Amino acid sequence: MEVIREFIDASSLMTVMALPEAFQNRKLEVIVLPVEDPVPVQKNADIMGTIQSLVGAVPYTDQSLEALRAERLEKYEATD
Repeated sequence: MEVIREFIDASSLMTVMALPEAFQNRKLEVIVLPVEDPVPVQKNADIMGTIQSLVGAVPYTDQSLEALRAERLEKYEATD
C-alpha cells in the first residue's frame, strides 16, 4: 500500500477543505492513504451476449429497482 506524507501551509489546504480556525497560519501534516485496494474489473469479451441479457422487459423479481439497476450497470462496465 502506497502512502503520501507532506507538510504544507494551512492556507493552501483551506482552499480544498474546511478547517478549524485553530489551524490557520500553521504548518500541517497531510497523510494520504487509500481507503481500500482497487478491485480489478473483469472485461467480458462476449459483447453480444451481454447486450442480449440487457435487452427486453425487466422480469419480475423480489429485487428492488436499485438492485436491478446496479446489476445492469455492472454488466455494462464489464464490456469494452
